[in-house]
Amino acid sequence: MAVRQHRKHSIWLYYGASVAIILVALLLVTLYVADRFRDFFSDHLETVLEARARSIGLDIQAERPLPDNLETYCLVLKPTDPDIRVTVVDSAGTVLCDSEADPAQMENHRQRPEIMAALNGHTGSVIRFSNTVRAQLLYVAVLQNRPDSKPWVVRTALPLSSIEELLEEMFHKLLGVLLVLVAAVFAVSIYLYRKINPPLVEIRHGAERFARGRFEVHLPEYPVREIDELAGDLNRMAIQLDRLENLRLDFVANVSHELKTPVTTIVGFVETLLEGAKDSPEELDHFLEIISRQADRLAAIIDDLLTLSRLESAPLDEILDLSEQNLKEILESCYQICRARADEKHISLKFVCPAALHVYADRSLLTQAVVNLVDNAIKYSLDNTSVVMRGAGTGAGVQIAVTDNGPGIDERHL
Repeated sequence: MAVRQHRKHSIWLYYGASVAIILVALLLVTLYVADRFRDFFSDHLETVLEARARSIGLDIQAERPLPDNLETYCLVLKPTDPDIRVTVVDSAGTVLCDSEADPAQMENHRQRPEIMAALNGHTGSVIRFSNTVRAQLLYVAVLQNRPDSKPWVVRTALPLSSIEELLEEMFHKLLGVLLVLVAAVFAVSIYLYRKINPPLVEIRHGAERFARGRFEVHLPEYPVREIDELAGDLNRMAIQLDRLENLRLDFVANVSHELKTPVTTIVGFVETLLEGAKDSPEELDHFLEIISRQADRLAAIIDDLLTLSRLESAPLDEILDLSEQNLKEILESCYQICRARADEKHISLKFVCPAALHVYADRSLLTQAVVNLVDNAIKYSLDNTSVVMRGAGTGAGVQIAVTDNGPGIDERHL
C-alpha cells in the first residue's frame, strides 16, 4: 500500500519565503543606510576639518611663528581641540610640528596622498590608519602660502571612532526596528493563516464529499471574496454533477427497461414455439414476425447506445458529416420509419415542410434525432390522436418541431 507523504502547509512555505525576503530586504536597506550615514558624517567631518585647518593656517600666517616655536604653537592648540590632531609640514615634507607626536621622530610626509594633493593646490583628504596614534583617522590637508618663504601644509585629523560609535548605535536601532517588523510579519501571517486556512480545509473536505458522490451538503459563504468564489464554483459543480448523476441513473433505468422489453418478448415467443407452436404454420409465421420486429427494436436500441458512446468519445468535427440537406426529404424519411408504429396505435402521423427548405447538418444524426422525438411522441400519446412534424425557416436558421397530444416532458427533465 502506498504511503502518502507528509506535505507542509503551503501557507508556511509562503510565510517562510516572505519572511526571508523581508529579512534580506531590510538587511540590505540597513547596510545601505549605514553606508550612506558613514558617507554623510565623513563628508561633514571633512568639511569641519578643512575649515579648522584653514583657520589654523590663517593664525600661523598672522602671527608668523618661526619654525622653532611651531611645536609650541601646536601643543597650545591641543587643549582647544582635544580630538583634532594638527600637523604642519613644509613643502619638502618635513614635519614641523604635530600636536600628538614628536616631529623629530616622524618620517617625511612628502609622499602622503593628502600632502601631495595640498601641495598641488587641492584640498587633500584620505582615511588611513595612523601608526603614530594607532587609530583610523580622517586626514584633511590644505596649503598655506607664506609671503616670506615657501608654503606650508596644515593638516588636521580626527579619529573615526566617533563615527563608528554613532553608526553602531544607529545599527542597533535599525536592528530593533528589523526585529519589530519581523514580529509584525509573523503576527500578520498567523492571523492570515487562521483566517484563510480553516475555510480552505472546509473546502477540501467538501471537495472530497463531492468526489464520493455526496452532493447534498453544500459549502457555506465566506467573507474572503476569492475563497467564496471558489466555494461557489464547487457548489455549482456539485449541482451539475448531482443532475448528471440523476440523469445517468434515469438513463440506465430506461435503457434497462427498453432492453428488457424486446428481450422478454423474444424469449417468450421462442419458448412458445419450442413448446409446439412451431407446428402450426400460421402461428409460426405470426410469432416469427413478432420476434423479427422485437429483434429490430433491440438492434435499434443498441445502435442508439453505440451512437451515444461514439458522440461522447470523439470530437464532434471527427464525427459529424456536415453537408447541405433537403429538410422535407429528411422529414419524409422519418415519416416512413415511424408510420408503422403510429398505425399500431391509430395515430395520425403527418409532416409539414416547404419543399425548398435546406439545412446544413449531418443527415444520419438529424434523422435519428427526429425519429427519437417522433417515437417518444407516439409512445406517450393516446390512441386515435395525431403527431405532426414541422420544418420552418426562421431568422436565425431552421426550426424542427414535433407536436403531439401527450402529457409532455417535465421542465426539470429537459
